[in-house]
Amino acid sequence: EDNEENSYELADQARKMGAICFKKDLLVINFKRHAPGKAISFFTIGSNETENLNQTLKLIRMYNHRPNTHVYIFSTKVESELLLASVPKGAIKVRRINEVRSLVNRVLYENGEVIFRSAGETEGGRKISAVVVGMGRHGTEMVKALSWFGQMDGYKLEINAFDKDPLAEEKFVALAPELMSSDYNGVELKGEAQYTITIHSDIDVTTHSFAEKIKEITDASYVMVALGDDDVNISTAVNLRMYFERIGIHPVIQAIVYNSQQKKALEGIRNYRNQPYDITFIGDMDSSYTEAVIIDSELEEEALQRHLKWGNEEEFWTYEYNYRSSMASAIHMRARILCGIPGASKREEELTQQERDTIETLEHRRWNAYMRAEGYVFSGSTD
Repeated sequence: EDNEENSYELADQARKMGAICFKKDLLVINFKRHAPGKAISFFTIGSNETENLNQTLKLIRMYNHRPNTHVYIFSTKVESELLLASVPKGAIKVRRINEVRSLVNRVLYENGEVIFRSAGETEGGRKISAVVVGMGRHGTEMVKALSWFGQMDGYKLEINAFDKDPLAEEKFVALAPELMSSDYNGVELKGEAQYTITIHSDIDVTTHSFAEKIKEITDASYVMVALGDDDVNISTAVNLRMYFERIGIHPVIQAIVYNSQQKKALEGIRNYRNQPYDITFIGDMDSSYTEAVIIDSELEEEALQRHLKWGNEEEFWTYEYNYRSSMASAIHMRARILCGIPGASKREEELTQQERDTIETLEHRRWNAYMRAEGYVFSGSTD
């Protein structure tokens, strides 16, 4: 009702799918009358995340004794994670879809090799110089993920993030205090996670100051643009390509564009000299909301198999700590294989002692960075 054109388009698409549309609440339909042997999947996927959560909790209460029932709730809010973990679910299977984390995970799992491949040559190895423009939900999640994803033998990691919020750095430190601690950030300790993260607060992408700051990053190799608006993301990505070309570098640039039609139109865009901008647009609706992404995810299956080595399937889906850590582990394992880490593609019993030591040290680095990125702080050890 608040967007007549959009509502009409959605209703028209629903008719083409053969759907039945109800103006009243989903819960007025008595699904208990359906044969219990038949599977039912509910997707609470409205734009109001609070309403999604309320609908999901009501569905769980009404159908928790019904087998073959799945509920997919789309929510990025922490309270939804806590409430869903504590509520008794009975026979119903509930899965929370965090669209922001899902996109970042997909970028790293499916195309993460470009981050390592584009890394510049340095004395004694290679350097990933990542630039994240916009420290909203997507940008913040990407900075956190890059901190552990970039832990790889033979690579150094540097991240520069920009946002116009004067408190951008303080807000990020509040989310991940130990990740940004001067004890670790920018410090090289043997066997420890090694990275340098700099948050540039109070920088507007439309200003000369932003252009000047970008000029200082002469070794940029990977860029993500996530400013919360398709048009702004597109124009900023194009400007960044221009800024970097002026200093003679050509980093990988990815920009978030939700509109699928715009994304299709932008593929292969060129300037007036017929030179390609070479920008990848990610996160559009058509590729983000598919069966392969939501229901039948290859990454999820790999993560589940890793979790099953020490836990059970119910714990994987019920506790997001298990789900998230296993997803990160699967993503990094794929990257290790692509980067040619010795023994990464072998089964554990096939490893030589040297390969085992190498992998254990690397995993220690990755795990430390991951836990700090999740906001955990080391509280000491006890005997």
